[in-house]
Amino acid sequence: MIIKFKFDDGTLTEVEVDDEYGKKYLEELRKEENDNRKYRYWVVQSLDTADYEGEWFISNDPTPLEKLIIEDEQKEVDAFKKTLTEIQRRRLEMLEDGMSQAEIAREEKTTHRAIQKTIEQLQIKFKKYFKK
Repeated sequence: MIIKFKFDDGTLTEVEVDDEYGKKYLEELRKEENDNRKYRYWVVQSLDTADYEGEWFISNDPTPLEKLIIEDEQKEVDAFKKTLTEIQRRRLEMLEDGMSQAEIAREEKTTHRAIQKTIEQLQIKFKKYFKK
């Protein structure tokens, strides 16, 4: 009888053995596989040993601490926006909405340079306000 041995490194070897030894060997393999199957079915795994990584466990919802931080930051941003002029606030909101400087200039019927100047003023105010 020829039996196949599979080693841990993946190599496969065929060995010729007695029929009696071959039957015992195959019977032991079958018993071992059945025991493994029973173990997997009946043994309860603790959640403490589980690996909580990977996309399945990712949550996009912020934690309570992150929510507090976001709320505080939003309050700061709102307070900063109150220090802006109406034109600066409107142009900043357009930038936040993803409009380009050229699109804002067309929308407001003004020059591109005027929009650039407003953005420069916003950057200066932003740095001064948040430097605190």
